[in-house]
Amino acid sequence: LEWADVKGFAALAEMMASRRGIGDVLAEGVYRAAKKLGRIKRTNLLKYAVQEKGVAIGAHGIRSGKDFISENISYACSVQAGDHTSPASLPGGSEHGELSSIMPDSAVYCFFAAFGPSNKEILDFYGAVTGWKLTAREWFGEKALRILQLQRAMLLLGGPDAKWKPKLDDDNPPRFWKPLPSGPCKGKTLNRKRFERDRLEYYRAVGWDEGGVPKPETLCKLGLSGVEAKLREAGVIV
Repeated sequence: LEWADVKGFAALAEMMASRRGIGDVLAEGVYRAAKKLGRIKRTNLLKYAVQEKGVAIGAHGIRSGKDFISENISYACSVQAGDHTSPASLPGGSEHGELSSIMPDSAVYCFFAAFGPSNKEILDFYGAVTGWKLTAREWFGEKALRILQLQRAMLLLGGPDAKWKPKLDDDNPPRFWKPLPSGPCKGKTLNRKRFERDRLEYYRAVGWDEGGVPKPETLCKLGLSGVEAKLREAGVIV
């Protein structure tokens, strides 16, 4: 397939929907398809896959500094991985980035509706609809942070065929470490030392240890002692 081959992409989409031929493999998504085809070809195809912890990254890169997503840790540290609507950002644990995105995800309203109103106005709307009084301090300092820790724990506990290790997997796709090959931002890329510094700063800000694992005291403070027990049982917390 080549860029702008509309008929070819339409045919491939139909093959994926009906699980026919190569469509049966690609229907599993970028991560699993790359692993399966890599086993067949006996080579590592994940180095070409633009994905973060199994979630394909959409239209937004981070190398140019001009994208909707621009921080070098946005995808690597996000608890929703390749989701551009939940980017991790510095300063971690602030009223921006993931903790702000958790509100529309939890209250179930459109992410775009959060672009105009202030956080106070959104919380006022929330109170008017539910009858529950919730301050910004309560939301960002406790409730949103609790959800963040739960999501992180689920990532670390993994699933039947996916186990994520922060030291290895809290990273950008290999393609993102190469300079942009063309366009007005040609040559721009990421700085590994700055990335590692920012990643550690983010870990500390949200209550994780240097290995990216939620600290026991962080979990207990947020009423998540049961989550700590599960992480210990799985050997994530030692």
